[in-house]
Amino acid sequence: MNFVFLSPNFPKTYFNFTQCLRNNGVTTLGIGDAPYDDLSPECRNSLVEYYKVDSMKNYDEVHKAVAFFAFKYGKIDWLETNNEYWLLRDAQLRTDFNITTGLRNHNISGIKYKSAMKAFYEKAGVKTARYHLVTNNIEDGLALIAVVNILDEVTSNLTVTVQSSFVTEFFVNNPFMGKFYTYEEGLAFHSGIGVFTYVLGIFTPFYKALADKLGRKPLFVMSTLGMAVGLLVIHLSTSYIMFLVGFAIISFFMGHDIQIIYILEEAPRKHRAKIYSFLKSFGILGVILIPTLRDILMGEDGSKWREIFLVPALIGFCAVVLVMLFAKDTKVFINERLAYLSRPIEERESEKALKKQKKEAQRNQSGVFNGVKYIFSTRDTKMLIISHIVFDAAMPAIALYFESSMHRAGMSTGSITKALFMVPVIYASITFLSGFIADKLGRKVTVTLFSVTCVAGYTLFVAGILNGWNPYLVGSLAGLYQGSYWIGRDYMNVMMTEKVPTDIRASVVGAEGLLVIIGLAVGYGVTILGMLKLPIWWACLVVALPAVSIAAIMFALNVKETKGASLDEIE
Repeated sequence: MNFVFLSPNFPKTYFNFTQCLRNNGVTTLGIGDAPYDDLSPECRNSLVEYYKVDSMKNYDEVHKAVAFFAFKYGKIDWLETNNEYWLLRDAQLRTDFNITTGLRNHNISGIKYKSAMKAFYEKAGVKTARYHLVTNNIEDGLALIAVVNILDEVTSNLTVTVQSSFVTEFFVNNPFMGKFYTYEEGLAFHSGIGVFTYVLGIFTPFYKALADKLGRKPLFVMSTLGMAVGLLVIHLSTSYIMFLVGFAIISFFMGHDIQIIYILEEAPRKHRAKIYSFLKSFGILGVILIPTLRDILMGEDGSKWREIFLVPALIGFCAVVLVMLFAKDTKVFINERLAYLSRPIEERESEKALKKQKKEAQRNQSGVFNGVKYIFSTRDTKMLIISHIVFDAAMPAIALYFESSMHRAGMSTGSITKALFMVPVIYASITFLSGFIADKLGRKVTVTLFSVTCVAGYTLFVAGILNGWNPYLVGSLAGLYQGSYWIGRDYMNVMMTEKVPTDIRASVVGAEGLLVIIGLAVGYGVTILGMLKLPIWWACLVVALPAVSIAAIMFALNVKETKGASLDEIE
């Protein structure tokens, strides 16, 4: 009897199977892509002959090996593997060589596919769970991804857009720790405490890295569930401490953008940017849900702010159920894991050792500290990071206090709601246009141009809230300066990426993220101190405008354009 065994070295202990066959007079023949000398002595001794192919995934090679054994030893009686990954290959080879002792193409699906197994279980009277067979078309998941992306954007903006309401309740109308606060004092206290929630960001890289081990779907579920839980805790909060707990939860789980990873890994290359920009703009537009809920649930009564958090929380819980039922991991991740698991354990261990050696060899060339060294090694990258640090000093004033500014300037709750309708519309519109501008005119022009519109938009915004301008116009100006700021910041990040070599790019990006925290911390501190002495809009204005203006001037005069740069050719 001639018995062909595919991948006889994996699983490792299965040499016992071939050894027992050989002991009983069976001609045991092995086919694998591992070198013969890499097989364990037990595995080698269990085989009459071994045929090495370059790749088990190359069907022609494996077919040629079976044909060789058939020519040399006669008809093949059995062909098997103990590696599930090769079951379909087994069936095809049995079909081609008329091997009738195992499953062939017409009946292999019953043991290869879980969905097909169900019919056999049902025929045998065994109960099975319900299931849904998911297709591989990305279009099938776009709606779900879009919902989660909207939830992410809403969660990111919700606390900021009801800031005046909870600050008034927790600090102005009620004593906190035995003391009544003025509005600016309460806001400064909340801002100071809120800084500590960002400490959770230290754990973000470790959390996101789980997606490479556990898969995209588990992290998709966890992040969506985390946002929903945080929103629900805030909805149910009866004290500022409980509010902070919810705030800390959403601060950790929002912004991981697992849904974006889905797009980057699943979308066709030629449509990737288009799909990404569409979903990004769609998510920003989804922030319109906030003023809609304000209008329906709050009206002119700011004390009803908690009700706004319930709706996105329920959307989040529904999204979790839908993700668990219908989402699947990306083909990129699945194929990578299958390819990894199909290799012999010895090969995997050897690969780990090789990666470790490579990491050790590159330690002197990469890492965050070496990224910092590289940034300051050239005048161009040095001026870019300095400009970026100064630019980031404006972030708290730009992003966090526009709703409080409108409130303290005398705008009613209803007027603020009207203004908030326009913020995402203008923000999304200029975000969508910025990509065309950056590709046409260059990154440097884009950063400089939107820095100017940021300064102009913020100045007009303050003028508008102080002089009773139409709330829709005020909201449009808020969307203009906020969108302009984030576009300028994003393209500073892009330019740094386009200025550094591939072998240290990730290290430089990490170093950049650490360095800009300096600007963020300074801006946060100065803004908090300023609001204790000045009206909130003046405190923000005196921080944001000089920071953006000085950064833009330094950037425009000292940083070189990167449009058209080839990332592979940077030295």
